[in-house]
Amino acid sequence: MAPRRLVVLLAAAVASGVLGGTPELAAAPTPSPSTSPTASASASPTSSPSPSAGEALQRIAARVHRALRGSTAAHHHYKITIAGLGDIASHPNRASAPASNEKILTAMTLVSMVGPSYHYVTRVMSATTPVDGVLAGDLNLIGSGDPTLTTHNLARLAHRLHASGLRSVTGRLVVDDSRYSHGTLAPGWKHSFLPGESGAVDAFSVNNDNWRSSRPFLANPSHANARLWRTALKKAGIHITGGTHVGPATGSAFELARHASRPLSAIVKMTLSESINYYAEMMLREIGYQDSGHGSRQSGIAGIRGFARRNGLPVGRLEDGSGLSYANRETPGTFVAWLAKLPSMPLTYKVVYDGLATSCKAGGTLRYRMCGPRVKHKVHAKTGTLTHITSLSGYTETAGDRFVIFSFEFSRVRSITTANKHIDAALKAIVRSPG
Repeated sequence: MAPRRLVVLLAAAVASGVLGGTPELAAAPTPSPSTSPTASASASPTSSPSPSAGEALQRIAARVHRALRGSTAAHHHYKITIAGLGDIASHPNRASAPASNEKILTAMTLVSMVGPSYHYVTRVMSATTPVDGVLAGDLNLIGSGDPTLTTHNLARLAHRLHASGLRSVTGRLVVDDSRYSHGTLAPGWKHSFLPGESGAVDAFSVNNDNWRSSRPFLANPSHANARLWRTALKKAGIHITGGTHVGPATGSAFELARHASRPLSAIVKMTLSESINYYAEMMLREIGYQDSGHGSRQSGIAGIRGFARRNGLPVGRLEDGSGLSYANRETPGTFVAWLAKLPSMPLTYKVVYDGLATSCKAGGTLRYRMCGPRVKHKVHAKTGTLTHITSLSGYTETAGDRFVIFSFEFSRVRSITTANKHIDAALKAIVRSPG
């Protein structure tokens, strides 16, 4: 399903009154406890769903219910909104740990703040310009929070300085990492997640900040990364007389060189399709920086909450940007509301939609899932996996061209593989529906 086609289907759904322009119209009432899903028809305030639509919805709900039997999950919560028909739901407003589905909220917020063409720019600055190849004073590198910066990028940056004529620095080598606070572990994280699942957060990040695992490095990678930068300068033929200082830079009137990351749209695509936790955690800090002038876990969470409030979107308990925290709490209804809002933000929509993994398509976390002839490449979604937890939220369409938004959250799962097969079977039943 191409992005343009998704917008057309969504526009038709809104015009019909089935998907309202606000999360309230898209929300389903909380069903009473039951082992069966609730199917509820949604329509405009002035019309009632046709009997045939209600019957079609009930048939699809029955197929979803059959597909989810034996999923090995003690709790399965979901919401499925089908344009022109209504909602199929089981405890859609009951919150649980969403795992990496949390990245949807992080990506939507940051792209909406800075735009898809935003670049992280690492700058080399000084108080004066070099004279005859000599810089009198400090050489300052200003960390931008670029999560993709590598030693190769540092080498190219050093060679740009050399090509500009710089040969020696009489002062210090300063690395300014003040854009973000240090501190990566969040409430609800396993200690092994750092650096096993995410590198250490740092405004001057190099090689994903997971290339060492010592406590001093994980507490503040800037010192070790500064040594990498000093080595790159030495190899490029630039001599630094003074020592190395990590902290806020002073006297940065002149830009001597810069490295710009790939556009944020490309970084978000990698973050979502491959579920890169480190990128999401760095994005959370950038949200905080853009929102308050300083990036931290707390300011990033406040930024997401502010975005949700301004757009009338629900949000649960947030502890991180990646979804690694077992303490995060979101509902299927929340994800359906955010995904329903997304196409009304065209630039953000394209970036996030393009980043969602596609069923049976290489280069994403759904590459081996839903490869049947009628469902292949039809499901676009964000996966989520933690121990005993699996989730999936995204978009698809029925065989009858009805636009579908869905979110599944399964917890206390005995077998993730089995649970995912049942979720996939439920989506296959929806995609193959002629209704």
